[in-house]
Amino acid sequence: MVLLVTDVFVLLTQVLLWVVVGIFAWYVLLRLLPRVFLGGLVLLLLLGVAVFTFFRGSPDTGLIGDIWRIISVPFTPLGLLLILLLIALADLIRGRVLSGTGIILLRVAIPILLILSLPAVSYFLAQRAEAEAIQDIRLVPEAELGAAQRVIIVLAQDTTRLQLRPRQLDAPAPTGATPESPPFIPPPDPISETSYLLISNQPIQLTERGNRLIYAAQLAQQQGGLVVVSAGSRPGRDRREGESPESVSEAQDAATFLRSRGVTNLLEDPRSETVHDSAVNVRELLARNNIDYNGQVTLVTSAIEMPRAVSTFRQEFAAQQEGTFSVLPRPTDFYTVPSREALRNRVQGRDLIERNFRLADILPNVDALSLSSKVINEYITSIYYFLRGWIRPVRAI
Repeated sequence: MVLLVTDVFVLLTQVLLWVVVGIFAWYVLLRLLPRVFLGGLVLLLLLGVAVFTFFRGSPDTGLIGDIWRIISVPFTPLGLLLILLLIALADLIRGRVLSGTGIILLRVAIPILLILSLPAVSYFLAQRAEAEAIQDIRLVPEAELGAAQRVIIVLAQDTTRLQLRPRQLDAPAPTGATPESPPFIPPPDPISETSYLLISNQPIQLTERGNRLIYAAQLAQQQGGLVVVSAGSRPGRDRREGESPESVSEAQDAATFLRSRGVTNLLEDPRSETVHDSAVNVRELLARNNIDYNGQVTLVTSAIEMPRAVSTFRQEFAAQQEGTFSVLPRPTDFYTVPSREALRNRVQGRDLIERNFRLADILPNVDALSLSSKVINEYITSIYYFLRGWIRPVRAI
């Protein structure tokens, strides 16, 4: 009975949220935006759908994700400013001054943009988001695993950089022809054989999210178990003739890095570009390989997205198996440290590490805007996951 009441409450919440989203979209599209801009926006959206459908085939999850990213642009700080500038340009192109609505929106949005660009504000937002991931951390006694295998899942999308690899085919014959380039852009200098050999034999290069791989390797060395690397294709990296989808997946580079750190017990999931894809594909991968994990997995990802990732994995795994299922969150990629108040019962004196306020924290900068955008985008994505029924309940904002 309790479960039924909870299901009804979640369903009503989803319906209510869809109604709110619909009313907001109706108000923005029909009341706030000028008709000229609205027509151009619709045309741009249709062209975008047509282009993505042409290059990516019939509508699928990837296409829906691309459309969602386009639609969600106005909900990002930078995207909101661009939309407002387009509205202003639409009036100016027609030889008119800014409309009253446009002026009001500018007066509201530009201060918000400046506020989100303040390091003090962005640090506070990130600290609150990461605190939620810290609260979910718990240690599990070794006895709970029994004869099962410890499984460490690392979400490796966007953790490594695109880079050259050692040559597998013969080098092309040297030519004297120079590729054509625009007259105002000088052609690049040819790369020598020595330079190519050096840069194509570099170790795997990590992005700012690469701490996930380092932490996963550390956990594997300390606790043992199976490491599952989940990632998908790289945006803009097309397959060449003779390449398989697995060979161009970022999971391959992430697995190579983990092996260089001494991790040998590995499974690769090369087809997951999103958290939901990872939950579905990893569950199927473990089932195909008959991995006994006793209803418990360890999840490694960034602290900001950890609450959504834990909820997604918990719902996907629990819906497809009998018995209980638990996710042990191991967040990393922290942008902040916990506040003094959160640490008051844990450390004191020189053991207390905190970030002190600086005068530069009230001066807007691009890095602060980027961090604020990451947090806000995570909230938007969490709402989207809730609307799709992939998580429950939606994370607290």
